[in-house]
Amino acid sequence: MSTVSASEPSARPTVFSLPVVGGVVAAALVILGAYAGHDVSAYAVLAAGLAFAWGWPLLLGLPRPTGTSVVLAAAAVGMAGVVVFSGSDHDGMDAISVVLAIGLVLAFLHELVRTDGRSSLTLSLAGCALGLVVLASGMFSAGAAPYNQGDAAVAVAIGAPALGLIADCLLPARHEHEWSIPVSLLVGVVLGLAMSLDTGGSWNALLLTGLVAGLVGVALRRALRQTVTLDPAGRLSYGIATVLAAGVLAYAAQWFINR
Repeated sequence: MSTVSASEPSARPTVFSLPVVGGVVAAALVILGAYAGHDVSAYAVLAAGLAFAWGWPLLLGLPRPTGTSVVLAAAAVGMAGVVVFSGSDHDGMDAISVVLAIGLVLAFLHELVRTDGRSSLTLSLAGCALGLVVLASGMFSAGAAPYNQGDAAVAVAIGAPALGLIADCLLPARHEHEWSIPVSLLVGVVLGLAMSLDTGGSWNALLLTGLVAGLVGVALRRALRQTVTLDPAGRLSYGIATVLAAGVLAYAAQWFINR
């Protein structure tokens, strides 16, 4: 799998490049789903999760990417099913750990049936496990949606990394490395404050959510920037991963607000 070095100009995404479009579209789906309702939120995360599952192993250059994609897609369907069938009175997040455990078992089974000598076994398992964590975090945002101010928490947690993606593209190239972190944190804080003013909610919880979500987004972008692939599906998953990874912060925020 050919990759682009982070030091090359082509590695820097533009506003209309696949990583940014993937992240922004996924964020829009999840946020709109959170405002639309419990089930819609789960289906929105599922749609983003299936696109992520398709490209994630290609982004990381994992061996036998089709098998890994199947494992991740099955886990995404299972997590969405937990949220949907739990109903609006019970978010079902306590069962996500069961789906994660099943996903890990499937990941090991996938390695057992490989016929290529199981090359890069550790990398393959680690990549699949990290993908499962990203999917679970994204589904936690769907679990947060039905609670009081849960939709605002989702908007902050998912929106901050998406805006950080766009901000990275607009920064001057020579200052991008040193400005990316403070700008991403600032964007998250501003978004958290704006949502708290709009909803009249707990400004401290939403501000902290935006701050941490901005940090999570920029940290994951820094890590994945080294592996940006030329494959379109892999590039889409780069952007989707950076927004779904912060989804669990929405659940934490609504818990803090409603505790």
